[in-house]
Amino acid sequence: MDSSQRKRSVKKRVRRNIDPTRRAEIGAERRSRTRTDLLLAALELFGQPHGRNTRIEDVCARAEVSRGTFYNYFPGLEALLEALSEGLTREFDAAVHAAFETLEGPVARTCAAMRYYLHAAVQDARWGWAVINSSVGRTLYSEAITLHVRDSIQAGMDSGDFTIDSADVGRDILLGTGISATITLLQGGAPSDYPEKVARQVLLSFGASRAIANALTNLPLDALPRLATDARYFRGRLGGAVSVDVEGASPAPSRRRRRAGERRSSSTIK
Repeated sequence: MDSSQRKRSVKKRVRRNIDPTRRAEIGAERRSRTRTDLLLAALELFGQPHGRNTRIEDVCARAEVSRGTFYNYFPGLEALLEALSEGLTREFDAAVHAAFETLEGPVARTCAAMRYYLHAAVQDARWGWAVINSSVGRTLYSEAITLHVRDSIQAGMDSGDFTIDSADVGRDILLGTGISATITLLQGGAPSDYPEKVARQVLLSFGASRAIANALTNLPLDALPRLATDARYFRGRLGGAVSVDVEGASPAPSRRRRRAGERRSSSTIK
């Protein structure tokens, strides 16, 4: 028996000795890692100024998977972009809303949210470009965030702080302005207080008084709570002296290196 035959024999014995439940868990973990590899590869590619030109083939090459494997996880590029957009903003938006606990009223919260997101694009250009490029032909940010924006504007209208005629119009003004302002910031040359200038004008367009708009945009941003499961997507520092405490993300790891690690782990299962 040559060495390759011995290795195959060992692998078969290891697989036979794995509990069926554990085997299913290992399969699920492997599928989850492959999906994550694809999303992180997409992040690296769409997180570049011309990332909107990324094709499925580019993502597969970056993640080191076949096109067939890609379709096991996503039916097409649009589905990948939806998942990427969700990953880019879900935990970040949760952190922003947690920071709302210290803010009083819809005007202050609307102002802070705009500032957090615009400063985020400055702090992590990869994140900013990925948000923009994954939203081409779609809404900026996820559907959940779009609903949050509308609800905040409606709350401001209900309280009398905003005099705009429609929450839907306000949502489109804020999100459309957000797209343009984010691109301006990513392209460079804008002043450091550009997010504050943009937030101030949006508040004024909604009917907030100049005194309130000036006061809110001059307030320091509190540190955001620590991001959790999707911290790999954002690697900037935001708010206060402490910042968003996250670890920097790396490109998708080599599948060859990961498989080697899996083989070492499997050899310990009896």
